[in-house]
Amino acid sequence: MRKEECVTQVNDDSELLELMMEDTRSAPDLYKPTNYWLNYEKRFLPELRSLGLRDFRRRKNSILYSFGATDLLPKSQRIDKPVSKIIRAMLRVRKIENLCKIIQRTISGVDLKDLRLLYYELAKLYGEKKGAKSIRELEASLVGNPEDVFFVDGRLYTRSLFSYYCQYAYCCKYVDFDSVDSIMEIGSGSGKQIEVIKRLHPNICFYVFEISPQLYVCEQYLSALFPDSVISYRQTRKMKIVPKQHEGKIFIFGDWKLPELADLNYTLFWNSASFQEMEPDVVLNYLKYVNRQAKKHVFLAELMEGKNLANKKGEHGVLEKTTLEHYKKGLSNFQLRDLSRAILPLYASREPYIFSFWSRKGN
Repeated sequence: MRKEECVTQVNDDSELLELMMEDTRSAPDLYKPTNYWLNYEKRFLPELRSLGLRDFRRRKNSILYSFGATDLLPKSQRIDKPVSKIIRAMLRVRKIENLCKIIQRTISGVDLKDLRLLYYELAKLYGEKKGAKSIRELEASLVGNPEDVFFVDGRLYTRSLFSYYCQYAYCCKYVDFDSVDSIMEIGSGSGKQIEVIKRLHPNICFYVFEISPQLYVCEQYLSALFPDSVISYRQTRKMKIVPKQHEGKIFIFGDWKLPELADLNYTLFWNSASFQEMEPDVVLNYLKYVNRQAKKHVFLAELMEGKNLANKKGEHGVLEKTTLEHYKKGLSNFQLRDLSRAILPLYASREPYIFSFWSRKGN
């Protein structure tokens, strides 16, 4: 079957988008977009209203890229030298961190085909090292018509899928996902992390919290992937109690809903690269719920020294940096078990992202 015959477009729902935006405007300030994202929203909302979500995963010069929703071909495909033999030699090196350093030094000179193979092998080796389900059990989807797609051993992949897989694999050293009944994620972006984990562990229930309009993209994308699993924002916005029978479901919530769900609890909390885009008071407000609700574990992937500062309010950046010390303060009921340099094949670790894993004290 040709790739073009498998592409599924994501439906537009302008009424849902406007409902989410209206609720967000009425929310308390602690649950609204912070300085970092307000600048993006001014461009992103008009884009969604005018262009919708057709082919959104291959849309260039879009805010969608800033929260990982696109899958674009690399801008540079310059070939300096043949690298097939070098890559095969590198893959005999079992220390994953050394592979990452080599990738960073040589990425601009690697043929695209070899680069994709390198990322695949890196993810496969990393998963094996951490005891995760194999990348070979996972396959990318063509929902949203991604541009950067390719086959390895007859299975379809995108480079971004490798990054989300590696975050999952990192956690597998500390938690058996077959024993996880529920995950709560704040800052889900387009939902790609949920896509990876759900495909490998379909019975896990997800509670998804995000600001608008990113939440809109997330609901529409996940609904196209898992139409029988998503509990729409239209239903959750009035919920006071989470239903008890919800195995394998994906609940879509606005961030502002968190204080209203007094009975919410979950095995694992997840945040990747979004707390760093908020000011400390906002992050600590979220963490006071996580500190109480998360039954066992917390995973964070952040710039632990904080995101870049804005020159002034209204300009790009954060007004105050959120750092590791803030996470320690907010997660006082949890023990920090590990801090490790992030394995992020898509971005070649250009910034010092850190994976961290926390477990509830006394467990």
